Amino acid sequence: MNFFDSVISAFKNYVNFSGRATRSEFWWFFLFCILLYMLTFSLSVEEFNSALSNSELQNGNPAQLVGLFIQSWFGVAFLVTFIPSITIAVRRFHDLNMSGWWYVGLQIAPSLLPSIFIFNLISLMALFLFVYFMAQEGGEDNRFGPNPLSEEI
Repeated sequence: MNFFDSVISAFKNYVNFSGRATRSEFWWFFLFCILLYMLTFSLSVEEFNSALSNSELQNGNPAQLVGLFIQSWFGVAFLVTFIPSITIAVRRFHDLNMSGWWYVGLQIAPSLLPSIFIFNLISLMALFLFVYFMAQEGGEDNRFGPNPLSEEI
């Protein structure tokens, strides 16, 4: 699967948690998200700087800062890619014949831990384990469906 097919597939399966996703599909979409975030963040920096110089925001009103983030280009890009990035990771776990609940254990649960040194180490180990799983080769047909690579050939 190439870059564009991967991005199209991720958005086509926007809320589809069933089925399987290949390594190339996951990593091409991951690259797309990184490039999109870099582009939109660079566009949003100027907005943030001008808004922070505004006297109303200097009082540190968090609601205004959150509103500014959501209205920024980076916030829009993040909101658009948030759900597809979760669904493609879940489908990637399915390709490894693992439950999608592994995503919760490796991505969501560690982020809920308090910011203490030992918990930060646990979160870092969970991140490395997540990357390790995403880099693994998918198996043959399993309970989540046929091997997607056999369909592409």
